Amino acid sequence: MPEDHRLTEGVGDLLKSLQAMAALVSEAAADTAQAAAAAGAHVTPDFLASPLAELATAVANFSETLTGPLRKLLAEQQRLAELMANWSEQHRRMSEQIATWAEDHRRLTEQMQRLIVPALEQAEGISKTARTFSEELRH
Repeated sequence: MPEDHRLTEGVGDLLKSLQAMAALVSEAAADTAQAAAAAGAHVTPDFLASPLAELATAVANFSETLTGPLRKLLAEQQRLAELMANWSEQHRRMSEQIATWAEDHRRLTEQMQRLIVPALEQAEGISKTARTFSEELRH
């Protein structure tokens, strides 16, 4: 199990590094695209400006239509993961408490056995003696 945990951590670290590099590349590409879009908009002929603006708006709306629900899904998944972790911790504590109660109950039961079994044996002996005495009186 510890090996699995180390492997998972290693893969996680690798993915974080790749994500950081991808973020840098994406940021640079976005900056370049923003600059190119601004420069291109200034040199676009008037008769194309309106249709291109509508197309660009449609592309932006489509992108937001996809990214909004995905962000919501990711947030919900994060919330679920936190809830599960909290539940797991509560379950662990509850299990420890129940184990403590079970051990306490076992000890109390053993003490009761040590105290009560001799009393029961004495009561059985008294009962046996009383029956013997009763039978002898009847004969």
